Amino acid sequence: MRFLPALVRDRSRWALPMSDRSAAALAELLLADDPPQVAAALAEQLARDPPLVVWAVCLAAQRDGLRLRTIAQVAQWLGQRAIEVLQWESQEEAAPEPADDARMEAFADRVAADLTLADLAAQVAQEAYFDALLHGARDWLALARIGSSHPAAELPADWLRSVSGGAANPHVEQAVAVLAGPEPAESSGLDADASRRRGAEGRQMWMEAVPGAAAFLPVLAARLARLGQLERQFHATLESEKLEALAEFAAGAGHEINNPLAIIAGRAQLLLKDEPDPERRRELALINAQVKRAHEMIADLWLFARPPRPEPQTVDVVPLVDRVIEEFAPQAAQRGVSVRRVGEPGPFEAEVDPAQLAVALHALCKNSLEAMGHHGLVEIGLGAGQAGVEISVSDTGPGITPQQRSHVFDPFYSARQAGRGLGMGLSKCWRIVTNHGGRISVQSGPGQGARFVIALPGKNETGPICQNAPEGASPSADLTPGSAPRLTSDP
Repeated sequence: MRFLPALVRDRSRWALPMSDRSAAALAELLLADDPPQVAAALAEQLARDPPLVVWAVCLAAQRDGLRLRTIAQVAQWLGQRAIEVLQWESQEEAAPEPADDARMEAFADRVAADLTLADLAAQVAQEAYFDALLHGARDWLALARIGSSHPAAELPADWLRSVSGGAANPHVEQAVAVLAGPEPAESSGLDADASRRRGAEGRQMWMEAVPGAAAFLPVLAARLARLGQLERQFHATLESEKLEALAEFAAGAGHEINNPLAIIAGRAQLLLKDEPDPERRRELALINAQVKRAHEMIADLWLFARPPRPEPQTVDVVPLVDRVIEEFAPQAAQRGVSVRRVGEPGPFEAEVDPAQLAVALHALCKNSLEAMGHHGLVEIGLGAGQAGVEISVSDTGPGITPQQRSHVFDPFYSARQAGRGLGMGLSKCWRIVTNHGGRISVQSGPGQGARFVIALPGKNETGPICQNAPEGASPSADLTPGSAPRLTSDP
C-alpha cells in the first residue's frame, strides 16, 4: 500500500492511501496514447476507491476551482491532468506501509463503510452513489492528516464545498439512517445485508496487492513530466531560433530592396514633375504609391529584425491597457465589436517601454478585429503570472488551426483563408515582447476564437533587453505612444 501525492494547504498535509489496483489504472492512464479514452476505464476503478475520489475532488477544487460532481467528471479531469498532479515530492513520500499496520486496517475499514453506503444509496437513486462515496470525506482526511496542528474539521472552504456538494443528499441520508437504525432494512425496501457483502468484497479488492504497479508509478509519473518539460523547451527553442533566423534574413533583404526602391521613387517623381499628360501622371503617381507601400513593408521588416532599443520604466499596466482600449474602441464600434478589460483590478507593475508595449497590444487587438470581421468580443485580461504580469487578448473569431499556430508570428504569414489576416502585426508583437524578456503564446482551435497571452517580468525582474539591436536601426518605425501599428497584408 502506497500513498497518493500529499494534499497541502498552508501548514497542513493529508496523505491519502492509494490501492495497487488504482496505481495500475493510473499507470495505464499515463502511458495511454489517448488519455481521455482510458479515463472511461478509470471510472470503474474510481467507483471502488473512495480515497482516490476524495483526493481528486479536493485537488481539482484547489488547483482549478472545479466542483466535480460525478465519477465520470473525476475520471475526465484525471485524464487531462494526470501527469501534472501525480508528482510526489520524493520517493519516500510514496513508500509502502506494512500490510498489518493498524492505520492501513483503518483505511480498509473506511473503504468498506463507504462502499456499503454507496451501494445502499444507489438502491434508492443511482445518482446518489457519488455523493455517498464522498460522505466520509471528513473521516478520510482525519485518518490521512499528517504533520499538522490543524484539526481535520478545519478543512479549506473550497474542499468542503466540493466534497459536500452543497445540501445533504436525502438519498444518502436515508441510507445512513437504514444502516444505523434499529428497524429492519426490509421496511424501507432496501437490502442492507447485500450492500454490506458488496462493501466487504470491495474492501478485499482495495487491499489486494498487484505486484509492481504501485512501485513504478511515482517513477513513471516523474519521467513523463520531465519528458513533457523537455518537449516544451525544445519546441520553444526551435520557435525562437526560427524567428531569429527570419529576423536576420529580413534585415539583409530589407537593406538590399530599399536601395532600388529609392531609385525607382526618385525617377518616378522626376518624370512626374514635367509630365503634362493626365493619364501618365496617374500612372506615375501609382508607381510612387506602390513604392511607398513597399517601403512601409520594409520598415516593418526592419522593426522585426532590428527593433529600436526599449526604454523600460516602472509602469502600472492597468492604465496603459485602458488607454489602448479607449483608442481602439471607435474602430471596433464601426464593426459592431465590443472591447473590454477583464481580470483582476491590479495594480500590476512591470519594467517595460510603455510606447512599445502599446504597439504590441494594438497589434493583437487589430488582429482580433480582422479575424472577426463584424460583431464579436475582444477581451483584454490582466493578472499575476508566475514571474510577473500576464496580459491576455481573447476574441470570438474563427480560431486558428494547429498548422497555422506554428506560423502566426512569422513575418507576412497570412491565414486569410481562415478569416485571419496576420501580416507583420503579430511578428512585431513577438519581437517587442521577447525584447522585454517576456514570452507570448497563443491558445486556439478552429471555431474556438483565439487567446494570445503575454507574460512580462515583474518590477525589477526584467531580463536582458534587446542586446543586439543598435539604436535607431528601424527606419520609419512608428512607435510613438498611442499609435496603432501597421498590419501590412499580402498584396
